[in-house]
Amino acid sequence: MKRIIAPTALAGCLCLGSVTALADSHGKDMMKLAEDKQCTVCHTRSDDVPRSPSFNSIAQKYTSDDADRLVEVVLTGGEDHWGSAKMPEMDNRPEVSKEEATKLVNWILEMRSK
Repeated sequence: MKRIIAPTALAGCLCLGSVTALADSHGKDMMKLAEDKQCTVCHTRSDDVPRSPSFNSIAQKYTSDDADRLVEVVLTGGEDHWGSAKMPEMDNRPEVSKEEATKLVNWILEMRSK
């Protein structure tokens, strides 16, 4: 019996490590995309920059039900979605495809505390 438990436990730990590494890699990839698209000029993961909401604040305010609306905000910019803060129009920042906007919004919403 001991011979089965040890390899099974080891395999379980390795799988969890792989999942954690994959999640960390996804987070790093998404942060790189946010940096490339200049989202991080105004937004950070925490509330360090007072002129715009952090990714964490956005995740706390909105749910996955708001994802389509948030994708449109990323694509078109504008105001009236977060107090008096105004998101720059697309011609004032790098182009973001709908696919990229969807990935960014989903990544941000995954930060929501449960």
